[in-house]
Amino acid sequence: MKLLVFYFIFFSIGCVTTQISPQQRRAMQVKLFDSSSYNNVFRAFKTVLQDEGYIIKNQDMQGGLIVAHSSKGTSSGFAVLAVLSGQQNYQTGTTYEVSVNLEEIRKNNVESRVIIQKVASYNMGGSRGNEILDPKLYRNIYGKVIVEVERRKAQKR
Repeated sequence: MKLLVFYFIFFSIGCVTTQISPQQRRAMQVKLFDSSSYNNVFRAFKTVLQDEGYIIKNQDMQGGLIVAHSSKGTSSGFAVLAVLSGQQNYQTGTTYEVSVNLEEIRKNNVESRVIIQKVASYNMGGSRGNEILDPKLYRNIYGKVIVEVERRKAQKR
């Protein structure tokens, strides 16, 4: 009986998921680029996503939107998500969607928000998926974008 209670408690603790607050989610997904031109940041995001093997499915520079897809096993672009390979079960053929929203706050200040989803299904032209909320993943993406923004500044683009 004690063994059964132990297994029940152990199993219950193992199934607990940590909830994050909207403020924590925003802190993870949003970054402000100071002294960067809007065009420079937009192009930096596109470059990083393409370098990682993502296919740009939709882009609207004026509206500040980039949507990119990658499938593990069919694209080399899985490198951005490889940070978590030891912690998550990423299956071959799974599609991932990265959405980037950009807004110029004022001259040379650009706010970005990245949302990463594991796409579960497509229907009626849209997609539905589960949001991936891992701070390491967002730091990895933003780190590469920051390097690309600085590279573009140095080249006076």
